[in-house]
Amino acid sequence: MKLKKVNRDPFSNGTEYMMFEERCCDRCVKHSHLRKEGDTKWDDEYTKIVCAIERDILTRMYSNEPIKQETIDVCNNFIFHGTLCPYMKTERKKYKKKDPINQQKLEL
Repeated sequence: MKLKKVNRDPFSNGTEYMMFEERCCDRCVKHSHLRKEGDTKWDDEYTKIVCAIERDILTRMYSNEPIKQETIDVCNNFIFHGTLCPYMKTERKKYKKKDPINQQKLEL
């Protein structure tokens, strides 16, 4: 099934975008991949975006390309109903600690 793309802006002004980013994107774990500590490359800053919703919003902000209808729906639900982004993740995945490998001392 192919997703429908529309040629509409997700927000009517910058204040709505700022509120969405503050309440949803800044709390999300996927947004933290945008800029890593100690990263000095600012050229390819937007290539590290993991979230598809944020990628679509920034694509529409900087170009005139169509974006997914799903992104428009998420933004409209936030604006009109106050619901947060359904794809927001607040906790990182926890992995089990690995057992240390038994290393034998080499005798020379």
